[in-house]
Amino acid sequence: MQKIIVVSLILLFSCKVFGQEAILPNDFRQHSLTQFNSSLLNATNVLDWNNPRSLSLWTRWQWQSIDGDPTSLFLNYSHSFSSKTGVGLGFLQHNTGTFLNTGGILNFAQAITLKENINLIVGANVYLFTQEVADDRFDPDMDVSGLEGRNDFVAQFSPSVRLNINRFNIAASLENTLDYNFSQSEIIDNSKIFVGTISNDFPIVLFPSIENNFIRPVFYVRSIPDYDMQYGGNLLLSTSKFWVQGGYNNFYGPSGGIGGTFFNTFSIGALVEFGTSTELTDEELTFELVASYHFGKPNRSEKIVDFDDEDQIETKEEVIEEPIQPIAQEQLEQKKQLEQEEIKERLLKKQQDSILLQEEKNAQLIKQKARLDSINKLQLTKEVDVLPNEKYEEVTSTTIDGLTPGFYLIANVFGTKKYFEAFMKSMTDKGLEPKSFYRSQNKFNYVYLGKYNTIEEARRNRNSKLNGKYQGKTWIFRVKK
Repeated sequence: MQKIIVVSLILLFSCKVFGQEAILPNDFRQHSLTQFNSSLLNATNVLDWNNPRSLSLWTRWQWQSIDGDPTSLFLNYSHSFSSKTGVGLGFLQHNTGTFLNTGGILNFAQAITLKENINLIVGANVYLFTQEVADDRFDPDMDVSGLEGRNDFVAQFSPSVRLNINRFNIAASLENTLDYNFSQSEIIDNSKIFVGTISNDFPIVLFPSIENNFIRPVFYVRSIPDYDMQYGGNLLLSTSKFWVQGGYNNFYGPSGGIGGTFFNTFSIGALVEFGTSTELTDEELTFELVASYHFGKPNRSEKIVDFDDEDQIETKEEVIEEPIQPIAQEQLEQKKQLEQEEIKERLLKKQQDSILLQEEKNAQLIKQKARLDSINKLQLTKEVDVLPNEKYEEVTSTTIDGLTPGFYLIANVFGTKKYFEAFMKSMTDKGLEPKSFYRSQNKFNYVYLGKYNTIEEARRNRNSKLNGKYQGKTWIFRVKK
């Protein structure tokens, strides 16, 4: 039985369309994915590049032939269980012009903290798809005997790894580590496709009313069997309202795209790629369309109703009625008096024990408070080593208006009252408890989400995004004694 050569979901062979021979490498052509569905480029990107709880669509029309042009369609749902665990579930259809691959994709990523601000992220894409002949106009040199009518079911495993240091990332993936053809009951022995990427996020300030502004340069190399190595890069300017990107691939040529987000929930954008290499001089433009819908608002923190640990229990003395005996009245009174004295002694002893226990607790609390005050005083006066690419500002309490010393986690800074009030309302609507202070030195309102006594606490809450409650960027503002 003739073996069909399958390379991931994206097997590609040469085909002729209206007399033009389009030589297409064996890849997904997903090199321009930076804003949405980038887990197709590297599985670990589901953790922090894809929007959590979002349904995103990416489709690409290669070279725009009237018939038989290679196309790709990827519909994916991304979900984040925490800042360290992300998953995805999607539908993928990839038309190479000769073969049509249709199926699903499962995506998973997990972050492992090595040191503060250093994480190792591991992940994988698992593909399950059917492959069938999409176009019968084959290359004359291709032996197609036995391929007509074939509809194979294939599974593919693609692991990825990424080292995250602050905002810098270096990642690698192997797109077709293991391929298994269930229809033919055989492992497909293919040459492997390796993809490596390097990127870094640079926070910027454009407008006070626009959040989450950053620039992300991405550089990549892709080793494809039987083809020259691909290399290129993308530059993404992303905000909560719009994004702009440009890129270059040594085979597919330069590209440019733009998109916008509406009502904070729906995003749509487009990209155009120009085939400028010698192999593609006769090809038309390539178009991409992306769309994404974000479900709901960030999880609101649960309300906790306080209650007393100790319930008040009303105790009653049991009165045991003894059978009437011929006891003298004097003896009966003496017996009752003894019982009352015993009850008083028990109550007095219980009261004394309670007082001693409370005194011990108070003494322990005083010692603990003194110890914490000593630690806090040391933390509030010691110098801070600022980490690379860490946004951090420090002032003394004598130069700030009425702020107590500590580390403030800043969410945004406003010079305009209207934008400041709108931002405070939006944060409150999201279930957060924002606070603010006014700095007369620069006439700005600072919005902060927490105040901490140590830099470690402030960094921990910044890196965990307040345990997943706030997905925006934050930075640390210190008031020093």
